[in-house]
Amino acid sequence: MKKNLYIAFGFLFFLQGCAQEKKEQTMNILTTTQRIDYLKKNIQRYDYEPLYYIDVETNYNYQVLVNDFPVYTNFDYELKGGMIFNINKAILQSGKQKLEIRIYPESINEVTRKEFLDTKGYFKLQITQTAWRKDGGGQEEPKIIMEYELPKENKHIGNTIDYAKLKSFTDSLSFEATVPYHLQGWTNGEVFKEEDSLQLKVQVAAFYQDIREAFEKEEHNYIRTKYLEANKEWYQSEYFPDDLIQSLQDGSHVKKKYKKRYFPLENYKLSIYGDGRILCLETISGENKGNSALGYTYENENREGIRFLDLYLYRPKGSSQFQIIR
Repeated sequence: MKKNLYIAFGFLFFLQGCAQEKKEQTMNILTTTQRIDYLKKNIQRYDYEPLYYIDVETNYNYQVLVNDFPVYTNFDYELKGGMIFNINKAILQSGKQKLEIRIYPESINEVTRKEFLDTKGYFKLQITQTAWRKDGGGQEEPKIIMEYELPKENKHIGNTIDYAKLKSFTDSLSFEATVPYHLQGWTNGEVFKEEDSLQLKVQVAAFYQDIREAFEKEEHNYIRTKYLEANKEWYQSEYFPDDLIQSLQDGSHVKKKYKKRYFPLENYKLSIYGDGRILCLETISGENKGNSALGYTYENENREGIRFLDLYLYRPKGSSQFQIIR
């Protein structure tokens, strides 16, 4: 028992030491003005700026990936029904885009879900494309790019699918997208090996702990410098205007103060995405399953809730350091 406690405390001190060392070795921390100038110079605007959305209707738990990047995951039983989300940040350039749909049994409550899928279950997905109107009148009428429903037959062997006997279902498809930008994303990243996952998990946990502590201490310049390249590609993919870029970087977009309590870094697994080039930590159970291990509760006199923060890492080829890519 004592030996186990020593190991646990040793691991905790190791994480804290790695986090502190990483912060000391980080790139120069940029001021708000420096970041805004850099972003405004590197975000391009175009005559036509298409936006792509996925609209899901289902009573199942599910995960949707575009180009092997998780654009949405849901295991929350209270969020059954419809959900719409933008996918531009997963579209790196024009052409064919990979789409993967992972279906899991329905949640019964916060901690329990059914063992199998259901013959009465449903899953519908629609991809639409729109764009901001140049006259300031909002977005164009969306155009449907793809529509999908759970198939009745196996597309490979033709037999009828009995969903009541399945604990999960995965389907892989593709669609065409046209965007004016070209993002590097994680394409120049090192491909991680599954056999290195234990060592990688420790290294990624140290990175998460460092960022978590920075959020707790409200070290905004440090955090926004670490997220700078990820934010640059996010802002570009959705064509953020200068005033929005400025408000996100100087914090003026936050209109109300909330009391935040960050979750301890526990109950997580290492997940690999981006064709082996992206690493992240995800919660492994309950209604928050599949969400980032970096999250917090927030509350004030009018509102309370839970938020999870994206923290997807890659390691550029030839580098020894992780970088935030999304």
